[in-house]
Amino acid sequence: MAGVALLSQLNGLSLGSSSFLAGASRIPSASTPTPLPAYAPLSIEAAHKKGTGSTKNGRDSNSKSRGVKIYGDQPAKAGAIIIRQCGTHIHPGKNVGLGKDYTLFSLIDGVVKFEMKDKKRKKVSVYPRIEEESATPVDNRRTRQAKYFHDRRVEKKIAMGLFDAPGSEAEALPVAA
Repeated sequence: MAGVALLSQLNGLSLGSSSFLAGASRIPSASTPTPLPAYAPLSIEAAHKKGTGSTKNGRDSNSKSRGVKIYGDQPAKAGAIIIRQCGTHIHPGKNVGLGKDYTLFSLIDGVVKFEMKDKKRKKVSVYPRIEEESATPVDNRRTRQAKYFHDRRVEKKIAMGLFDAPGSEAEALPVAA
């Protein structure tokens, strides 16, 4: 309100006029009231639609878990899913079946191999595992550990006198009953 009254008082004055610089002013007397602008009642505009963001969001589909399940050179049992896919990105090869949703699965127990069907397309096959009897013993942590503890048990029994030392003459001779 004070801003409106001040504007009405300064209306028509300019900085260049000598009456303004001299200090003369057109201040209305207290007897003449200044007209006030007619104000409309205060109204706040609201949104036309209810803000329901939570109902528009919050839906998500279940994951389809697609992709390679058994990789190359890994063993697969009969019926094991090898690949879940949309369409035949990878085609079935030997001993591999194709489900109605394009799932590739093993038909036999064996080893999975990924190969090229032609220049552009890939295929996956399952070959039977060939069990080879190797002449060399398996050398891994488990067999080395088992050998170490076996040797420790034998050394303890030798120290207690239950066994003769390996390589001694008593071991080579048969025990007479």
